[in-house]
Amino acid sequence: MNPEQDYYAVLGVLPDAEDIVIRAAYKALAQRYHPDRSCGSQSHARMSELNEAYGVLSDKEKRKSYDQLRGAKARAGDSPFSDKEEKAPAGEDPLQKDWGIALKYYPELASLEKRLAQFSWKLANTYRAYLLETRQFEARETLASLMENDFLGAHFGDNPKNVDFARRLILAKQRKAALALNETIRVLGSNADPIRVIAKIARDFDIRHLAVNKEKICSLLPETRTSGAHTSVFTQMLIELGGAFSSHADARQAGRAMADKACKVDFDGRNLEFPSEFEFRSWFRREVLPIAEQLAR
Repeated sequence: MNPEQDYYAVLGVLPDAEDIVIRAAYKALAQRYHPDRSCGSQSHARMSELNEAYGVLSDKEKRKSYDQLRGAKARAGDSPFSDKEEKAPAGEDPLQKDWGIALKYYPELASLEKRLAQFSWKLANTYRAYLLETRQFEARETLASLMENDFLGAHFGDNPKNVDFARRLILAKQRKAALALNETIRVLGSNADPIRVIAKIARDFDIRHLAVNKEKICSLLPETRTSGAHTSVFTQMLIELGGAFSSHADARQAGRAMADKACKVDFDGRNLEFPSEFEFRSWFRREVLPIAEQLAR
């Protein structure tokens, strides 16, 4: 057992792949590199590598020990969003022949696989290997959705806002931003404040449009443009844009623009204080409203 070797990558599956997927991936690759079917030192070396990986990952105790030995190193160094992980290795795909037959009867598998491949080629490979081994083709859409959600949860925690942001980043091909989010969650934990995390990533990569709910922004815009808008509308918009608002308001006067109601704002990496909500509203219309209007286009 060699903890420096990524046995999951050797078989082209994710680290949380089920036993049945590992077996299916090994069988497919062995068909290609077995000495009886192929020749040359490269094929023999590849078969030896496959046997070593399968020997560890197919044994529950060995796999558990292997995962423990790799530990944090694996979590930090084997991100599916790094440049080296973006594309599948070149060469013939041993699953392609059987997958091609399945596509004749379930053509929608192509789009499901393509979507999963945007997250990780290993995820798409795991999906194909699982379906071909279990033959659960009638559950193809449900399985694709489950695998996608499990993948996102494994790399971005269980906070819905972080997971939804990660999904948008990956589908928009913002893999460097996804990697930064992945590393942030790994370091800070899944309980990290999603508003703070998402705002920082969006600011660092200039992708604010991916960090907001455009539909919500559009619904709030008409009110924020009116002169008599409730202060709560401004704060809602601020929060939608990744900001935070706190006020020293009397609870009985919440939302009223009182001249003596001081407030604080955290927005775009800045901490601002206003002596009253009048000043806050003026600042909002001057600096925040144009950003919201641009994002709504």
